[in-house]
Amino acid sequence: MNPHLAHQSIAVVGYGITGRACVRFLLSKTANVTVIDKREDLANQILADMPDSAGSISILGFRDDMDLSSFDWVILSPGVSPHQICFERYKSKQGRLIGDIELFALFNKTPLIGITGSNGKTTVTDMLGECLRAAGLHIELAGNYGKCALDLLLDYPKENGDTLDFIVLELSSFQLEVCQSLRLEVATILNITEDHIDRHGSFENYKVAKQTIFDMTEAIVVNLGEDTSMPANQKKISASVSLDNPVANFYLDQETGAVLHHSNSEQAAQALFNVNDMKLVGAHNYINAMTVLAICHHLHIDLCNPIEALKTYGGLAHRFELVSQNSKITWINDSKATNVGACLAALKCFENTHDELILVAGGDAKGTDLHPLKEALNNRVNQLIVFGKDAKQFILLCPSAIVVNTLEAAVSIAASHASQSSAEKVTVLLSPACASLDMFANYQQRGDVFRKAVLEQEAQRNVANG
Repeated sequence: MNPHLAHQSIAVVGYGITGRACVRFLLSKTANVTVIDKREDLANQILADMPDSAGSISILGFRDDMDLSSFDWVILSPGVSPHQICFERYKSKQGRLIGDIELFALFNKTPLIGITGSNGKTTVTDMLGECLRAAGLHIELAGNYGKCALDLLLDYPKENGDTLDFIVLELSSFQLEVCQSLRLEVATILNITEDHIDRHGSFENYKVAKQTIFDMTEAIVVNLGEDTSMPANQKKISASVSLDNPVANFYLDQETGAVLHHSNSEQAAQALFNVNDMKLVGAHNYINAMTVLAICHHLHIDLCNPIEALKTYGGLAHRFELVSQNSKITWINDSKATNVGACLAALKCFENTHDELILVAGGDAKGTDLHPLKEALNNRVNQLIVFGKDAKQFILLCPSAIVVNTLEAAVSIAASHASQSSAEKVTVLLSPACASLDMFANYQQRGDVFRKAVLEQEAQRNVANG
């Protein structure tokens, strides 16, 4: 049942993209909204954002010890930690401390699909969206990717009665840890690797936050190769995927590249398509594709059109993105690899090749342990170039690494090494294993800087070669 928000006193903490969506929605319900933010000079911006608001709105500066007891609800933006003193005190007095997804869940009536994981969730969300559209369904992508989920409640139903068949939600651990009312038709945890320890305090806390999605869904798609993504309640498992385990409902024949499907282990497997026909490459992308097909199958969608969509799907920027390629050197932008697990997934793509591999990595490790990278760095990477706040941590793992001050310098050195290499083919991979905020506004800017430097380097090479 929808809660009554009219004239309720509600605080929205953090006035970024999500915070603005929360304010828009709350004002549409004639709530009395207070924006709490470290920036106190927001009045003109809020007035420009909300010119025709139905409710009232005020502004407060944030303090860690502020008293929030006068508010009926406190809604946190995803970037705001709920573990701060003022929020813990508010919760101890039975205050309603929630996030944007919880508020959305209380009012939503559209069937939902949930995607989470440490790595790959944006790609899978986008890939699933393409496949559902190819099947003729009217869908939107929201949450941590796409539109803010609350904005969809304002957009639909349309005046002409148009509604959505599904909403696909990409869900972060930050959103899940302050959510409990979400009800999903099907969900998946793609993987859980160490990340956001600076926010959650430990890997166990981070894992618990991710796994709360299991309590909110009717059915689950699991990867048999990821133990941490398995639910305690096995009865909720709807389908399984695997790179090499024929017990899974969707699995890959590694020798032929065929994706095989069977509903149960006693049924003969049916070949659906070959991953060599996909634009995307790499084991992680094959698992992503099978996960998407498993979700479609659970929803009783004919797989013919989704399979065709998978073959032509080109991926997203900064996620193992091909920047440039000539007869010798390939440049790949994987700037979205902001943790160890994502970097390892990228390096795994080169296990069965003889290409020389130059890895560019570094940034802010966010308190995580980089040691799981050691074996891959020393056994698969031919040259490591590192930069950023935690560059010295990489030196401890790989003493031969080259330290640079800028990403542009890393590209220049990588280009020099690649051109002088005796190897027939060389790949230069930006896969930082770290966050970007020590040097860049976000991972997108980091990827853009890398791409620009690569293209300039290639242009100079072409001029030099006539």
